Amino acid sequence: MKRELDFSGREQLYYQIYDFMYQDIVGGKYAVGDFLPAESEMVNDYKVSRATVRKAMDMLADEGLIEKKRGYGTYVKSLTAKSDNQKIVGFQRAHSEGERVAYKKIQKQVVCKADQDIAQKLNLENGASVIELERVRYAGEKPMYIETNYLDYEWIPEAMERDFSKESLRVYYVNHCHIKLAKAEEKIYSVLADERQAKLLQIKENTPIFYVERVSYDESGTPREYVKAYYRADTYYLSVKLEL
Repeated sequence: MKRELDFSGREQLYYQIYDFMYQDIVGGKYAVGDFLPAESEMVNDYKVSRATVRKAMDMLADEGLIEKKRGYGTYVKSLTAKSDNQKIVGFQRAHSEGERVAYKKIQKQVVCKADQDIAQKLNLENGASVIELERVRYAGEKPMYIETNYLDYEWIPEAMERDFSKESLRVYYVNHCHIKLAKAEEKIYSVLADERQAKLLQIKENTPIFYVERVSYDESGTPREYVKAYYRADTYYLSVKLEL
């Protein structure tokens, strides 16, 4: 799937390239140790200057995601950015998806009224306006997981104008909202896929799947994001790191 830059001037070109590459790395297109396309190749592909590409790559290096190896090129150093939440528990891909391109499709992006559960998680009043953003992550044609984010509409109403099938929500928080998510509380369950979840994930109804519920907080302790995610159990496994 070819990525095209927006040359309208609304978004810096280097930031767009950074966001594309960031999503490719953390989304699983590249593994640790894989080499990225050469700067000259990216200059030709995106029709931008070398300085623009270099600035995007410098941002990725600052995040600890990539590193340059003299005489060889730039390789992936880590799949987790320094500014990401440090997670003791996480999900890992059960097997490689080869050369399949990772991308997201938006199923829903609407403003709705917060029910009691959403309002409590985001510390809002019942019925407050929230953004509901539902996306499905794919590897090639295979759906991997469903993720629904709930955000306080009063905090970032302009988020309704963004295309988060192409843009990283986490990067948007940092670069446009100037907010870093500092900690998160997460619960993980095993559930049976209902009719709609089964259809989106292309599995049979009542198939066991992982259900993840997460509330993320900024550095001041304000809850900024409530997430519900459903992972295919045949694609992911639970990874636990213990500090002894």
